[in-house]
Amino acid sequence: MATKKTNTPSKPKLSVTAKVDRMVDREDAKVKAYASINIGGEFIIRDIAVVEGQKGIFAKMPFRSYKSSDGDTKYSDIAFALTDSARQNIQDAVIDAYNEALNKSEDELPDEDESPVQSM
Repeated sequence: MATKKTNTPSKPKLSVTAKVDRMVDREDAKVKAYASINIGGEFIIRDIAVVEGQKGIFAKMPFRSYKSSDGDTKYSDIAFALTDSARQNIQDAVIDAYNEALNKSEDELPDEDESPVQSM
């Protein structure tokens, strides 16, 4: 017996590009950089933190903090992915941009055996 085929349209994967807006220079800082993402050429999210966590580097979406009625500080995400695949797509784009910016900044540093040129 033949099974009925359903024509459920698949969702197209959104194009996500990322760029690092600024690097954090302190080695002891958990936040390593801040990035922006462009989703499908139509939507931008800024101030995504690149964070060094216990399990490695990850992208932390922008959030706001506020005091609850009992005085505790609470946090609420401003923007977030609704699906695991969208979250992973954003994560991959941000981490790739961070690694690219990290490699670029290392290439710009003088070699250890080079002495700086002094002007007179």
